[in-house]
Amino acid sequence: MKEIWAVVLAAGEGKRMHSRLPKVLHPLCGKRMLEYILESAAELTKQVLIVVGHGASQVQEALGERWPYVYQKRQLGTGHAVMEALKRLPGEGTLLVLCGDTPLLEAFYLQKLIDCHNNYAAVVATAEVPNPAGYGRIIRDQNGQVEKIVEDKDASKAEKKITEVNTGTYCFDLELLRYYLPRLGTDNLQNEYYLPDVVAMMRQDGYAAGAYLLDDYRVGLGINNRAQLAEAVGIMQHNIKQELMLSGVTIEDPGSVFIDHDVQIGVDTVIRAGCVIERGTIIGEDCEIGPGAHLFNARIGNRVVVRQSVISSAAVESGSEVGPFAHVIR
Repeated sequence: MKEIWAVVLAAGEGKRMHSRLPKVLHPLCGKRMLEYILESAAELTKQVLIVVGHGASQVQEALGERWPYVYQKRQLGTGHAVMEALKRLPGEGTLLVLCGDTPLLEAFYLQKLIDCHNNYAAVVATAEVPNPAGYGRIIRDQNGQVEKIVEDKDASKAEKKITEVNTGTYCFDLELLRYYLPRLGTDNLQNEYYLPDVVAMMRQDGYAAGAYLLDDYRVGLGINNRAQLAEAVGIMQHNIKQELMLSGVTIEDPGSVFIDHDVQIGVDTVIRAGCVIERGTIIGEDCEIGPGAHLFNARIGNRVVVRQSVISSAAVESGSEVGPFAHVIR
């Protein structure tokens, strides 16, 4: 089996977020957006590179020294970003190219993409979306292979009607990618090096290119504005609370409760309406939390009752009652 590498593209400015914070550092459910896709990639390979550009110092300061970085001085498109990363990559192997703004794309999907790549020189993760405007369209040949990917701004009227779109997530044969990337041009409306153009070049030379169609289109689409960020939070919240309830936790009114990704809650605990339970919190068994409780980095023992209170970075012993209207801090 070929060695697997991953390059995560995180150099974009994210203008549509209208924020001084780089887009990939925006938090959702207790973790930075970029950290989700990095940790998904890290489940499959220890060899993960981050391409940074806009806000590079902020990204590096936030994530620390765990990850190696590649600096893209000028943002000239996705193809150019991968060109910069190639300087740090081996001559052959399997390369995942991922986007830093896809926090819902879990390792399960990345493994499926790699499995699909075994039959192709390149594979792109695609999605069937209700409204494809703004996305690159997937053009397939009569055999179902990917013939090319056309950016929305360059698409014809007929191509714009296609609802299968490019998610920006790829798996490439590294040796072939090294050959084709330097041959990219900028003959497009954006005057950028489009990584998807590599697929068409491979096809023209007789190589096979495939698509991995995601069963849930939402997981592969990038977050470009705060409305899409809120949608991603909603999806993640549903998944977090579903997993807790299936493990034995009662959440009386899931729509009114917010729970971060790393919160741990014991069996037969009841979470009542209006609770916010933030990162680092561990709650024991047979507890009653809420209504209106706000917990951050709290350690709650067994059989604890917390009503209309705030607990921040503090521990509550088993059998205790807190509130109403208490503020417990370390």
